[in-house]
Amino acid sequence: MLLKVPASALFCNRFVWRRHSSQLARPFVLGIESSCDDSGAAIVSRDGTVLGEDVHSQQNNHLKFGGIIPPVAQEFHRDHIENVVQRTLDQANMSCGDLDAVAVTNRPGLPLSLLVGVRYAKYLGRKFNKPIIPIHHMEAHALMARMTNKVPFPFVCILVSGGHSLLTLVKNTKQFYLLGKTLDDAPGEAFDKIARRLKLRNLPE
Repeated sequence: MLLKVPASALFCNRFVWRRHSSQLARPFVLGIESSCDDSGAAIVSRDGTVLGEDVHSQQNNHLKFGGIIPPVAQEFHRDHIENVVQRTLDQANMSCGDLDAVAVTNRPGLPLSLLVGVRYAKYLGRKFNKPIIPIHHMEAHALMARMTNKVPFPFVCILVSGGHSLLTLVKNTKQFYLLGKTLDDAPGEAFDKIARRLKLRNLPE
């Protein structure tokens, strides 16, 4: 069931980088993702070309628990985030000095997992003097439609994931408005709980 709320800003313009990025001919941005149980990284150019990417999945580690255990997920992120970023840089044939900024998921997600990605991004920013771009990952999901399709602004987007179910109006790359959300639980959470009760594990797709 959708909760009707006044159209209000769901995601905000959070960093001066967006106002100055046009001054660079071809900025390279490293993105770091650790909102749940996957450690991911990618390097993207101004035109949207993915120059390098890598991910470490924890899925097999959490199967025995029947779900994601936040402290366990955090520990795996700590163990793998540096290698994931390095493999991404190697794939792009770049070093951290070649980057123009570091983007990192800072919400929403598992707090313990997010903390690992944010801390590592800040470490890289301080060490190599790079600006940090905090990213609301549901905003990123909404904009993914424009990477491979010509979707004009504004458009309505339904974001359904493991922990969220949102109806949003996307006006441009900086303005997102929440039109409605579920009152109780997200579909992904419901699927997880049902599967856990039925003891469904490792079923073929």
